[in-house]
Amino acid sequence: MPVSKVHDVHWEDGKVAKIVMDFMPGKPLQEAWKGMDSTRKQRVAEELHGHISELCKLKGSYIGALGRGKAIIGKFSSLEGGPFDSEQEFNEFILGDMVRMAPDLLRHSTKHALSDDHEIVFTHGDFAPRNILVDEEGHVTAILDWESAGWCPEYWEYIRAFRHLKPMPDWPIYLAQILPPKYEKEYIGMTFLNLFLRTYGCHCAP
Repeated sequence: MPVSKVHDVHWEDGKVAKIVMDFMPGKPLQEAWKGMDSTRKQRVAEELHGHISELCKLKGSYIGALGRGKAIIGKFSSLEGGPFDSEQEFNEFILGDMVRMAPDLLRHSTKHALSDDHEIVFTHGDFAPRNILVDEEGHVTAILDWESAGWCPEYWEYIRAFRHLKPMPDWPIYLAQILPPKYEKEYIGMTFLNLFLRTYGCHCAP
């Protein structure tokens, strides 16, 4: 998988403030997409499918960041938890701490959408066109922004990636090849939870 080599990390208040890494050639897929023909788009999709498939072969024993760090539940929130030794603990955290104000009926409905029998695999956590670099021929030159990466339930990459559909009209067609539909139930459950949290003024769901 094409990733930039990290040379130094600067921390502030226990969080990453700056990263020094190698320059990677290419243009963000979000910018290049409009000028690409179907052949190059298909090439991008096939290469990304291969890279994500390789990530999924890496199995973990807990849910959280590398080195048993906390799991980042929402990209644009400060909500973190864990690490969790099982998916059951992870689900209980989401349904407990995140929706403790939810009516019992809504909590019950969401609970049934969150099973606890998924494999734990290594996940990028923010798989979006803005974090993918490509060359003029449609070859992937780098996948960037690994700050949300870690060990997550196998469906996590899928539901996170399908949040980024608006920038490019036909991107969902190719995204379905990169991450074939398999976790519709989990996606619907998390989407429901996200809508509920937004209604209550919280933006911490995946």
